[in-house]
Amino acid sequence: MHWHLDVTFKEDANKTIDKRAAENLNIIRKWCISILKIIEIFRPKLSMKKKRFVISMNPAEFLEQVLAF
Repeated sequence: MHWHLDVTFKEDANKTIDKRAAENLNIIRKWCISILKIIEIFRPKLSMKKKRFVISMNPAEFLEQVLAF
């Protein structure tokens, strides 16, 4: 999972100083990774980084699908 977090969210570049904030961000990122694994957008073999990009370009279109999980 660490590799996915690093590639998809660039977690190693995170400079959060507050320990509790860093833990909270980590939990949010892991939750997002689990949603991205489940969701199928256009093609079943789309990478998580590309899924994240596609959702960010038109969030209203995918909001219902993302929140359904």
